[in-house]
Amino acid sequence: MAKLFYLQRVEDENGISGTGRIAQGVIFDNGKVALTWLSDTPSTGIYDSIGDVRSVHGHEGRTEIIMEQDWKRSFNELKSALTQFDPVAIIKDKLPEGSDTKVLIEKHSEKKWNYLK
Repeated sequence: MAKLFYLQRVEDENGISGTGRIAQGVIFDNGKVALTWLSDTPSTGIYDSIGDVRSVHGHEGRTEIIMEQDWKRSFNELKSALTQFDPVAIIKDKLPEGSDTKVLIEKHSEKKWNYLK
């Protein structure tokens, strides 16, 4: 899956690109990179790797490569964790055997707490 990133320039040594978010790009599954500039005269370049982008545009640490969050993957990981979450089982396991609360929970715990299925 392609990964998104942007270039964050901390210091503009030559006064051309400016500072802040100056370019955005994508790393393809094969490692190739497309980079486009966020300027009044934008251009797009293709690089063999993210390392090449860093070598050409990193300016000895004055420009950082910031990876964008993969929100779809994060959501799916959270969803997977929540579909396995059963608060009733957790509470029930902590209650003393035969307690009124545990008996009541066992009597009414047929309802599943799986919110995302």
